[in-house]
Amino acid sequence: MSIKRSTYVMTGDSYFEPGVPIYVNRAYESFDMNEHSHEFVEITYVSEGAGVHYIAGETVPVEHGTLFFIPVGQSHVFRPTTPKKDRPLIVYNCLLPAAYFSELRNSFPHASVIYDGFDEGSWFSMKDTTGEYHAMFRELYQEFSAKPPGYFVILASLVMRILTGMYRHRLQIAAPAGDRPQWLTVDEAIAYIDCNYAAELKLGELATQARLSERQFSRLFRRQTGMSFIEYVQSIRMDAACRLLISSHSSVEDIAGAVGYADLKFFYRLFKKKTGVTPRLYREAMRN
Repeated sequence: MSIKRSTYVMTGDSYFEPGVPIYVNRAYESFDMNEHSHEFVEITYVSEGAGVHYIAGETVPVEHGTLFFIPVGQSHVFRPTTPKKDRPLIVYNCLLPAAYFSELRNSFPHASVIYDGFDEGSWFSMKDTTGEYHAMFRELYQEFSAKPPGYFVILASLVMRILTGMYRHRLQIAAPAGDRPQWLTVDEAIAYIDCNYAAELKLGELATQARLSERQFSRLFRRQTGMSFIEYVQSIRMDAACRLLISSHSSVEDIAGAVGYADLKFFYRLFKKKTGVTPRLYREAMRN
């Protein structure tokens, strides 16, 4: 598919407000936008749909969860898979003046290696496999749009978390096979549990996936979470049960099954241990 190429360069004049070096929007990509570059850094998250990203002469397929770091001067444009309005390509864009990186480096010199890693002038892409980045971009958009008291502190902290996460991912893919740091393999196991807490989870299988013995995996897991493997799984499941009790009208039995417990009595016992009340009383108290 051909694209409209141009030398159009976007400036930050129409985006950045005085004293607010961050701009966030949620945009529907179309076939009308020309290929362009910009005088600012752009971090883009594909929130819905699928399509392609034409960038630096490459054609990169994109879908929900694809995340891009686009440096100053990099020519690019997104295209949805189809022009049909019922299948849009929707992205979150976080724009940052190039000078903002210098401000971050001066404010947090201990993290300069992270920001320096994005000063190479090359674009970078990764996949959000856990939904963690989607949640951060939603919060970025909400804070920027509503501007409640202290909103810029939240914006800056979220930008730092996103950049740090992308930096860690770059380290991960650059590490030779078999030479990955142990904290990273355990961190991946934790992310897997967070997304698959309702499934049957076995410590031995996760330890094998991390290429660690069960004893070593358990020790590192406790060090990184403050809990044993079983305690962490139960905690994540109870958190999910609490959310479902508040947000849905499902029965307690259905919620217990949805978070991974077929034994209703055991679920009740764990829930009361965590919250101090039964699921029914918790639902009533939170809704009132």
